[in-house]
This record gives sequence, C-alpha cells and structure tokens, in this order.
Amino acid sequence: MDKPYVLVIDDNEATCTLITAVLRRDFAVESVGDATEAIEKLRTNSYTVILLDLRMPIVDGFAVLDYLKTTKPEMLSRVLVVTALLKAAEMERARSYGICGVVSKPFEIETLLEAVKLCAGDIDGGKLTNVFCSSTPMILLLADLLKCAGRL
Repeated sequence: MDKPYVLVIDDNEATCTLITAVLRRDFAVESVGDATEAIEKLRTNSYTVILLDLRMPIVDGFAVLDYLKTTKPEMLSRVLVVTALLKAAEMERARSYGICGVVSKPFEIETLLEAVKLCAGDIDGGKLTNVFCSSTPMILLLADLLKCAGRL
C-alpha cells in the first residue's frame, strides 16, 4: 500500500530535515525550499497534505495559498501552516483560505505528527484549532543534528 504523499514547503533546510524525519515512517515526504518551487510541484503532483511555512524570502507562503485557491481549491483544506508566530491579521488571512490548521514553530514532534494525520484524514475530527507549542530549543538542535548527520 502506498503511503500518503506530503509536501513540505519551508526555506529552512533544518526544519525540512526534521519534518521529513518525523513523517517518513507514515508518509512519503517531498520538500522544497521556496514558494515558487512549491507551485511548480503543485502543478504536476497531487499531495495528501501540504505543510507550508508562510514566512519565506522573495515569495511567501501566501502565494502558494493564492495559487491553490485559484487552481486547486479542494487542496486548501489539506494545508497545514507550520510557521513562526503570526500576527492576528496574518492568522485571520491564513484562516480565510479554509486551511486545515496552524502549528507554531517551534513545535512538539508529536503535536506535528498528530496534526498531519488529522489533515490527511487519518484521525476522526474536523479542522484543527490553532496549535501553539511552547517547546524548547531542543527541537531546533535535533533538526541541525539530523541535517549534519546526513540522515536524509
């Protein structure tokens, strides 16, 4: 049986490495480092869940949301925003797209995994409420260690 396909969109390589390591047991994971590359992937591939950082240089994550709204609106409910703390206006704007939910960086690994499973439809329930975690910098250290060790 094929694993559900997840696209991670984040300009931080260590974050992509960590998320891939966390999800790869249950999901097939592909990652890209910017919104432009993400839109190219979305033109040709279909994903069960999209993890999206909103704060990226040059083209931000809202461009991805705009693209999906125009071309694949059914995918918006499968978008999980994984980003640094958002301002109230940014949060409201992200929610207006009908996304699955928001996980704030830094995040607890189990919280992220459960949120992805919910967005993939693996867990009964509806859309996520915002998931904000007060995790330690250990998550970021783990991401850097995985990257340096070449685990992926």
